[in-house]
Amino acid sequence: MGRSGAGKTSMRSLIFSNYSAHDTRRLGATIDVEHSTVQFMGDLSLNIWDCGGQHKYLENYLNEQRENIFGNVEVLIYVFDLETASRESEYQLYDECLQKLGIYSKDAKVYTLVHKMDKVPDPEQKEARLEVYRRALAERSGMFKPEVFGTSIWDFSLYHAWSQIVHRLVPNMSTIERHLEKFRALTDACEVVLFERATFLVVCFATSHETVPQGRFMTVSQAIKTYRNRCSNVQESFRSFEIHNKNYTLFIEPFTKSTYILVITSDPEIEPAVTKANIKAAKPHFQDKLMI
Repeated sequence: MGRSGAGKTSMRSLIFSNYSAHDTRRLGATIDVEHSTVQFMGDLSLNIWDCGGQHKYLENYLNEQRENIFGNVEVLIYVFDLETASRESEYQLYDECLQKLGIYSKDAKVYTLVHKMDKVPDPEQKEARLEVYRRALAERSGMFKPEVFGTSIWDFSLYHAWSQIVHRLVPNMSTIERHLEKFRALTDACEVVLFERATFLVVCFATSHETVPQGRFMTVSQAIKTYRNRCSNVQESFRSFEIHNKNYTLFIEPFTKSTYILVITSDPEIEPAVTKANIKAAKPHFQDKLMI
């Protein structure tokens, strides 16, 4: 949800329809509501309603169609346009949406994306602008307590936001994370990451490092998805990826029917064939854990 031109359809097309950032320039305005169903993690169906943001549609959503639009909602993603000419009118629309959500889907989770953050190149100014939204939304969101992300189609931030959102939609995530950490420890890997097969969003990860730079794995996600799309453009299929150098060995392999796995090792005594054998041996175990 959000006003026209905020970038809702662009981000949906980038994440779920394999568009590149440049491809989104071909997209026109959304007419009324575009419905799409995406299979995520195999058996989890995401029913996405992309609501056109023109004034006549917004009035309809908030009045005649309010129960249809805001009923039985699991997640509301509200997109703010950083370049808006009237931030207050954006806030007012957001308030109205949350009011209707409180009536028809009071248990829904709310995420807000402040989009087009690439328009602010300075990192400190970018964070300051985002903090203004965080404070304002915390004051006016009542019981919903939204998570706020700054996003852009031109960097990893969009993948980071959507990875965080879908992470919370997978019902047995804590079990998956626990078993992934056990797999990492047993294989002496530095880092292990699960990617959703279709979107290449980060599902979860395990690491031996105390801290992980924000966006580290999302940058990999974005790069691999771009590479996979380029393979497709020349009628080649992407299956796996390996990097070997003096500092580490990296593998990206098909894992379960709904995931890819990234494994990084830094011990030179661990033979690549052993790591690949461990990945193969773990597949049946994780296939069972990833059943939705």
